[in-house]
Amino acid sequence: MIKYILKNIKVETIFLFFCLVFGFIFVFVTAPFAVADESSHFLKAWDVSQGHFIQKNPLITVPKSIGNSVGNVILSSPNIIDVMSLERNEYLSYFNKPLNIHETQKVDIANVAGYPFLPYLAPAFIFKICELLNLSPLLLMYFGRLINLIIYIIIVYYGIKLLPLGKNMFLLIVLMPMSLSEAASLSADSLNMALSFFTTCLFLKLALNKEKIQRNDVVLLSLSLLGIALSKQIYILLGLLFFMILKSNFDNKKDIITHFLPIILPSSITVVIWNFISGYSGIINSMVSFQSSNGFNTSNFLNMVIDTIIMKFNYIITSFVGYFGWLTKCYPLPIFLVYLYLIILVIVPLIETTKFQLSAKQKIINFLIFSLGSLVLFTISFSWEPVGSKIINGIQGRYFIPFIPLFFLVLQNKKINNYFDKEKIQFYLKVFIISFIGIMLSISSYILYYGRISFF
Repeated sequence: MIKYILKNIKVETIFLFFCLVFGFIFVFVTAPFAVADESSHFLKAWDVSQGHFIQKNPLITVPKSIGNSVGNVILSSPNIIDVMSLERNEYLSYFNKPLNIHETQKVDIANVAGYPFLPYLAPAFIFKICELLNLSPLLLMYFGRLINLIIYIIIVYYGIKLLPLGKNMFLLIVLMPMSLSEAASLSADSLNMALSFFTTCLFLKLALNKEKIQRNDVVLLSLSLLGIALSKQIYILLGLLFFMILKSNFDNKKDIITHFLPIILPSSITVVIWNFISGYSGIINSMVSFQSSNGFNTSNFLNMVIDTIIMKFNYIITSFVGYFGWLTKCYPLPIFLVYLYLIILVIVPLIETTKFQLSAKQKIINFLIFSLGSLVLFTISFSWEPVGSKIINGIQGRYFIPFIPLFFLVLQNKKINNYFDKEKIQFYLKVFIISFIGIMLSISSYILYYGRISFF
């Protein structure tokens, strides 16, 4: 009976099960505001709930109860309580503190002020309801995490359902401890990752489908990229996956253009308009930083990227697979588990059989987009560094998660796939992946709750 269920269960159903179980665990065992920049995202979501969709001034007004509960390290007030430094029983008392919107204070959200408003709309809606009920700030946080997780589950579920190949590899990525930690938080990464995964899945479906592109596909892609443009703009580079779609899917060159423009233009124009009205642009800041560096050139930058990868490799891959906590308390997965996860991510595309195969040209396009996206991420991270820095300290592995499926898809090899094209092998692969994900998420839940793994 169990063997029959495992054999026939769909990958999207496996995702749904794990995400519902461990996603909800992550929501509640992760200490308040202990995800990267979560306190700032919480404050911004509150400001959006007050109808402020564009924040040109990083100083915003929030209830004192929120400022005190958040314990944001950016705040200058000496009375701020850092919740992350408290024991669980101590910060549980904050559940009884009412919101009390009439007593306010100014807080600084400079690190997220330039972000578009879309990732905060759902939490803001929940916050508005909680405000009417005068619930405590910590309840707002947990409800906000829950709505972000639910949206992540819905979008990624349908993305995997559309995916024509590499479903097991995608499953490992979307359920990676770091992915799920971000998804079950108030971070803008939750919506951005979901939309990025969905966009990649839909492009792959169209690239490997020999049928003509339908109007519904164009609308979906346009809306997905528009959503990305209104969450984290750099990832609209995924729109270049359009060039994976076969020419045979179009009637002529004019037909290619008439499909390409409606998909790409709305998101591209939105990025330009948003940067203009908000006065923010990470790329422009990077260029200014380039100009201010004495003797700086492209060769120096590439050398800096290489030095950063070499010197910070363990940190980059750990913060890609599983790096929990933020600032004062950080608990990474043990490094051997991180390497094990990466090894499995490399192996699975090689042995996972599928009816579809990417052509050499499509693989090149995937790799080029991944490489371009990675370089832009390094460029933006470099803009935060002081002049004269030898490496890019601000780069984090989690930034690469929306792009990473493109890299692992390149590893797919038809000859190796055919060698493992046996029903029994594929069944055991599925069982192994289910078991491995379950073990990794269980270990991650333990770390999130206890702050360490004492037996490793």
